[in-house]
Amino acid sequence: MTRALDEISEIVRYKEFLRNLVMRDIKVRYKRSVLGFLWVMLNPLLMMLILSTVFSEVFKVSTKNYTTYLISGIILWNFFSQSTVTSLRSIFGNGNLIKKVYVPKAIFPLSIILSAMINFVFSLVPLLIIFFITGTSVSLNIYLVPVIIILVALFSFGISLILSTLTVFFHDTIYIYDVLLLAWMYATPIFFPESIIPQRFLFILNLNPLYYFLTTFRAALFMDGSFIFGKLMCSLLFSLAALAAGLVVYSRYRDRLIYYL
Repeated sequence: MTRALDEISEIVRYKEFLRNLVMRDIKVRYKRSVLGFLWVMLNPLLMMLILSTVFSEVFKVSTKNYTTYLISGIILWNFFSQSTVTSLRSIFGNGNLIKKVYVPKAIFPLSIILSAMINFVFSLVPLLIIFFITGTSVSLNIYLVPVIIILVALFSFGISLILSTLTVFFHDTIYIYDVLLLAWMYATPIFFPESIIPQRFLFILNLNPLYYFLTTFRAALFMDGSFIFGKLMCSLLFSLAALAAGLVVYSRYRDRLIYYL
């Protein structure tokens, strides 16, 4: 715990460097793109159009406010998946810099999470457009949205610390996580309602942290929120557990990282 607190203190001391990393991540992401930052908003809209057509017309999914349900799931999943996938290589990819000057290595996955949070805020614009077009009513729990975003960010940071540390020692982590992430996506009710899941598979939902984040996010936005506080407590526990696990793994191996970069 002391080592983890020391690392957090170091990151605070390097806050200007962290700010520069966040700005660099945002610029590099869309550097060669014609539409640039607009893709933050276009990507979820296009994905929503494709998935909405497939699941509404082909699979006949009939869920109330399905378009809003779908795009809210897409943008939250994109926030988690893109931030963890990108941060997975963050320590390994900055190996040359780490070998030349001292910087707290956890600052690299943290910068990815923060830049993903900024992207996420802009991706809320198409969500608001869909709210307006479909006439979806906003929930009274809307004030909980920032809390849920922070919980997802803490969870993503914990997972990123584990993945970026493991990748330095074991590069196959990249390919293993790609497969696990695909399975994780299909185990999460992003584009299908949880009501279609057979009873015998419901335990998968109960063990899936993204299920709680998605449910509370949707409840805070537009769904019936009678269950939100129970699910919110589960989200908080998963976030703290992931963050603690990430700090333990990173703190245990951080002094050895430089020998494998």
